[in-house]
Amino acid sequence: MSVDLETTPAGELFPALELSQLAADSIEQDQGSGLLRIQLRGVREPRDIQLSVSTPGLRKPTLISRHITADTVLRPRLDWDAAALLGLKEPRRQTIKVRLVARGMETIERHFEVRVHPLDEALYFVREGKARIDLGWAFAAWVDPQDPIIDDLLDLAGIEPGAIAAASLDRAARMRLARLLWVALEQRGLRYADEGAGLSQGPVIYSQRVRLLSSIWNQRVANCLDGSVLIASALERLGIGSLLVLVPGHAFVGFYVDDDRHQAEFLETTLLGFRRPSAGVVETVTQIRRRAETGFDAARSAGRERYQRARSRLDGKHRPDYALIDISTARAYGIMPLAVGRGERTADAPVASSGPAIHATSPASRSP
Repeated sequence: MSVDLETTPAGELFPALELSQLAADSIEQDQGSGLLRIQLRGVREPRDIQLSVSTPGLRKPTLISRHITADTVLRPRLDWDAAALLGLKEPRRQTIKVRLVARGMETIERHFEVRVHPLDEALYFVREGKARIDLGWAFAAWVDPQDPIIDDLLDLAGIEPGAIAAASLDRAARMRLARLLWVALEQRGLRYADEGAGLSQGPVIYSQRVRLLSSIWNQRVANCLDGSVLIASALERLGIGSLLVLVPGHAFVGFYVDDDRHQAEFLETTLLGFRRPSAGVVETVTQIRRRAETGFDAARSAGRERYQRARSRLDGKHRPDYALIDISTARAYGIMPLAVGRGERTADAPVASSGPAIHATSPASRSP
């Protein structure tokens, strides 16, 4: 019997894709994403096998016990330790050890070299051979309403999430909350980072850097997607359904202003730090608030305009360059928050719920 390992993309692993799925303890260990596969060939008779997969950065090895009767493909679920991966800043070459034990045959042990990518690298499209894999929905994994950073943001904005009832929020109330969040980000000193966030733009791998929420908050810088996932996280915490809109080389955030999810407003996050004074000039709190209010109105106007320009291409037929990612729909698809910064905080901490968007057809076919 032979044992081989395959990954998609070839030789690459993105732990964020595994961490964005349901908790490893809640599913079988041979029900991974399928981007990593173990091929067992040359099976000549039925056998009970035990397969283990281990590599640095896992909380524990993956163990699979199966009865096989023919050549088999296994899709192990890797239980990545998010805390251990936080220090990974660049792709790292490492070895995956696969060990196969079965009665009546010698133990097989194989070593395979792969590159493991950091948690702030989002793989959103793969074009390899005949395979075309759209992973854009995974961007919702960086939206985490439960991250402690969101507590800090809401506290700075003077918003008590426990007092918010999403079902009672009208358009004006939702706009007011979004405005308060924007002002708080300006008070925090968050500024737009004009940087090329695309890490790989083909021909095989398409990936984008997305800072973790703690990095955005502590470094006070955000590219267009960073700012969008931060604002979306806070809106979701308040029960306001949010959207990420991807266009070529850019992203911005939207949020529903009605319960039926037919109307949305959009914010151009590149305007964070709008008209900030030159270095060395100290603003008063009143000046910051006044500037932030003006910046919010400008961001709303620019976001609406950019959305209208892109709207006709947000139909699911122009991916990966154009995509509208409804966060609640992504959750219904099984895309969970990475939950990197929570520590011991669990997903059942108090949070308002916006409820999933229900679409008669594919979610990309319906734009607000």
